[in-house]
Amino acid sequence: MKTRMKPDEPLPPETIRRHKRKNRLWLVVVPPLLSLSLVSIVKPAGRTAFAVEVAIILLCSFLCGFALAVRSFKTARQRFWGGLFFSGSSLYLISCMVFLGCMSLTDSPRGRPMTPAETKAFNNRQDGENRIRVTKQLVPRDARADAFMLDLSAFYNKLLPGQGEQPKSSIHYLDPGTHTWLGVKFDARGMVQPFYYSAKATCHIPVGQKCSEIDFLHGALGSVMSPSTVSRFVIQFTNGVKAFVPIVYEKDMAESGALEFARQVLNLTNSVVWEERNLTNAPPEPVFGFYVKKWSNPFPNETVESIDFESVQNYADVFLVAITVQPPAGKNP
Repeated sequence: MKTRMKPDEPLPPETIRRHKRKNRLWLVVVPPLLSLSLVSIVKPAGRTAFAVEVAIILLCSFLCGFALAVRSFKTARQRFWGGLFFSGSSLYLISCMVFLGCMSLTDSPRGRPMTPAETKAFNNRQDGENRIRVTKQLVPRDARADAFMLDLSAFYNKLLPGQGEQPKSSIHYLDPGTHTWLGVKFDARGMVQPFYYSAKATCHIPVGQKCSEIDFLHGALGSVMSPSTVSRFVIQFTNGVKAFVPIVYEKDMAESGALEFARQVLNLTNSVVWEERNLTNAPPEPVFGFYVKKWSNPFPNETVESIDFESVQNYADVFLVAITVQPPAGKNP
């Protein structure tokens, strides 16, 4: 039979040690384990993953902290301030564990290293979410666009500069749609970045046409230190033959935000302006643009099955805007 203790009688040492062990359990063990369990169940992903994980950590810390305060104190004031103190202690402990790498709360690149299968699944999920977002804001294909101007709507994963932004009086953007540059018509409505979420990814674009020439409208958001191949187009014919079209930095293109450098220093004549800054009493200043790559087809009588757009150096951040195929001689576009 247990003996009741008087309210003012001090607790035995063994009881005090037992209470301390329980307190450490609620502050040290339960919040991290509960956080890991909830994160593994919810499996947050996408751009909101970090916010979801932080919310879960805060919820677990405050839940355990105030639960311990209710068990330890009698008055509402003591329980409130005690709950804040205990919750802060749990948050501090979890922050230290995450910082030291002892605890990973995510399956994204910010957490533990992912397996190849997890990386592929994560990239596919991110790419799918981003394509949905871009598709909602994508300008419909122009009725004047013909079949020789390939429809890349299903491959766009980034909007063109100026789309979805507030217009600025000093900046002028072209409207997405059909444009003619260097004698070639292009359907320019978005940007395809093959490695938007993973390096050296491939974008597979079906064609199914015969052509005498293929024209690419492309660019890069970054730069490299010396002339080198930053991307390439792989032309696949129905007879099994493959042709490779390399894109060489400082020869076929330069950084899309450095058009004046490309024209004056590198003497590139294949650049086109998409964004320009209007200056007072001075000609407009090019800000951002694309580059045209023309490739003559050595097999005009063979049907082009598909075109693969591959990044070779992911830090160049290359992109594709449009592809136009020129019909064989005698076939009007």
